[in-house]
Order: sequence, then structure tokens, then C-alpha cells
Amino acid sequence: MASAFVVAGFGYGHVVAIVGDEPPDDRVHLAAWGLVVLAAAVYAARARSVARLTGALNGLAAILVVMVLATILPFEASRAAPRDPAPAAAVEPATVPDHPRDIYFLVFDRYGSADSIERRFGLTDNDMYEWLASRGFQVPADSRAAYRATDFSLASTLNLRYLDELTVQFGRESSDRTPARRLIEGHEVGRFLASRGYTTYHLGSWFGPTASGPNADVNLAPGVTSEFEQVLRDTTVLPAIDRVLGNEPPESTFRDRHRESGLFQLRQLHRIATAPGPKFVFAHVLLPHDPYVLDSDGNPIGEAEADAGDERDLYADHVAFVNREIRSLVDELLSGPEASRPIVIIQADEGPLLCRSVDCPEVTPEYVAIRFGILNAMYLPGAVEPLPSTFTAVNTFRTVFREYFGADLENLPDHSYTWPDNDHIYDFFDVTAMLDRRVVP
Repeated sequence: MASAFVVAGFGYGHVVAIVGDEPPDDRVHLAAWGLVVLAAAVYAARARSVARLTGALNGLAAILVVMVLATILPFEASRAAPRDPAPAAAVEPATVPDHPRDIYFLVFDRYGSADSIERRFGLTDNDMYEWLASRGFQVPADSRAAYRATDFSLASTLNLRYLDELTVQFGRESSDRTPARRLIEGHEVGRFLASRGYTTYHLGSWFGPTASGPNADVNLAPGVTSEFEQVLRDTTVLPAIDRVLGNEPPESTFRDRHRESGLFQLRQLHRIATAPGPKFVFAHVLLPHDPYVLDSDGNPIGEAEADAGDERDLYADHVAFVNREIRSLVDELLSGPEASRPIVIIQADEGPLLCRSVDCPEVTPEYVAIRFGILNAMYLPGAVEPLPSTFTAVNTFRTVFREYFGADLENLPDHSYTWPDNDHIYDFFDVTAMLDRRVVP
């Protein structure tokens, strides 16, 4: 009986996915699984002994456990050494401005540079770069990510350095992203600003490393569990029961949480704008990142519509919606006198993927141009130093801290790194030369 309930409870979503119902007829599926459980009950009641069946099921369970352990144990063995990265050297003491400005670091995931988006989707009518420039932002056309994936890219930007020490400390043959993600959780930018009286606001996403900021003063996140728990729950029978009982909307899925997480963050940014300063606001907004869940006006679109749509149009709609939200927020943040305006950094951590929903890395100039070309716009009121046309995200806060706090931080040389595969994530190799050779419109 226990086996029947476990299989029904945890196998429900997988069977529905195989059957391919869209949307699933929950009553039919629940009735079918009810028959399975009933059959198990009838068998148990009629059988003189279930010892043989129990033994067989125990054997099957043991095989499944061994199969899982074959994956878990080698991975955990590789993590036996301490997985915390070596602490970064603290930024040298610097001055605190008499009237420190608020600082907004807004990361829009997979929002590529104009060149990146044109190469990937053929989109040439996105005027956001020019609009931001007209509002006083510096928008280097050849802005680049330091690394090709979110966790490494944000770890580098928020710690003002490249991640070479992770290769030395953890080796090239590792698939454990924990060290890089720990750098995001306890980043140097937060420590620097906290020591200078800033309140840190962290707007969480569904992505684990940015779901919360352990060292932030204020964490704001939608009421969802971890990414693992979300995906696990979606495969169980519980959502179907809730839908039948009317306890949640018919499509309360990962797609809905993806959409609601982004909308929540955008709403909170307007609220935080009225909070007293000085404050540092960090938001990792998973838009225009797929799955594609919104049209250009911000209305929800279903999974079937998204699956049938052309990715070029779906991405363009996400970008159009994000652009509208950025314009509204920028107008609000820059509405006051120049002396009280915040520092605003609108940036991406990576460019678009070349394959829909799956990274298919290549070491080619075209791939590198698309994946590393990022939106980067920095509003630096009163700053003297213009940004170079070639700008790598690792220098974002080196520039801010040098300009506004007098920190002795020179820009690092421009470098961008990738790795061969997900089993060798610290085997970094430099693809900067490919970026330097391409022509930017």
C-alpha cells in the first residue's frame, strides 16, 4: 500500500508529461491513479502473504537507491575539502561622501547588447540603448560579461575581480558550482557599502544563488520555496489535487512562478525608491530570460502558445515589456534634482542562448559575441571619468567605488572566460581575442 501511494504521489507529474495532456484532465488522471491504489488495496486484502512482493519491491528500491548513490557519492566526495572560496582582499579604506547617493544594481538576465541581440535574433529596432543614453546613462556599445554563466558572472562583478583563484583552490576537474555561488551570497560590494553606512536591499529571484542575500539588511522575495522544491512539487500529485479542489489557479507551475517573481521584483523597485538612504539595491530580474511567459504588454501567455511561437518574437516581447518597466523606473529614480539622484546600473549577466532553453556552447566568434555581449548602462551623476567603449562587467564597482568613494581601484584588463563543459567549470580559458576581433555596429 505504501508503495502504491508513493508511486502515485511522486509519479503523477511524470506520467502526465509522457501522456502530453495540455492542459491535463486532472480528474481523469486522479481517477486512474485511484484505481492503481485500489488495486493494491484489493491485492493486499486478498493475499495470504505479501512477503514475496514486499521482497521484490525492496529489491527494486535498493537498486534505485544504489543508482542515485552512484551519482551522489562521487560528487560529494569531490566536495570533501572545504568548499568556501578564499576570502577576497578587502577594498582599502576610502572616503565616505558627505551626501552618499543611493546605488541601484539591476541585472536583467540574458539582455544582450545591441550586437548580441541582432546576431542571435535579427532584432535591430530595440531603442533602449539610445533611450538610456538620452537620459544621461553611459552605454558602452562593446560591454561584455566576464564569464558566460550567471553564477560566475555575478560572482565576478560583485567581488570586483576575476575568479582565477577558484581554479587554483578547487581544480579544473570539478562540477561543483558552490564556491562561485558562495561568492554571490557574501559579496565584497555589500561588505564595502555596509561599512560605509549603507542599507542593503536584496530583491530575490527563484534562482537559488540570488533567492536571498544572507548579509543583506532587507530581503524581499515572493512567497515561494527553493527552485528544487518548486520543480519537485510540480511533479507530484499535490498540484492536481489543489486544482481540482480550487485551492490554486489552474496553471500554478514553474512558469507562473517565473512570471510572478519578475513582476514582484519590478513592483518592489518602485516601493524601495521611497525608502530612506543611503541604500544599495540589488535585483537579479530573470527577464528577458526564458521561459517566455509574458507578451509585450505584460499579459500572461500559456505554455502551449509559447511552445508554438517563434523564439525571436517571444524574446522581442519580453524585451519590449522589460523596456517599458525600465523606462518607468528610470523616470522615477531620476525625477529629483541632480544632486540627490542615485547611481543606477542596468546590466545583464550574460547574453542570450544560442539554443532555445539550453546552452549549447561553442568556441566560435559568433557564439562568443552573442553570449558575452551584454546590456550595460550606468548613470553616474557628477562623475568625471567616461567609461571606455569596451567595458567588462568586472570593472563595474571598481568604477563606482573609485569615482564616489575615492577607492584605490584601477580597472582590470578586459577578459572574458568560458570553460569546456559542466564537468570542468573552473577550467577557464580566455576568449577575449574573439571579442576583440569582431566588429560592433
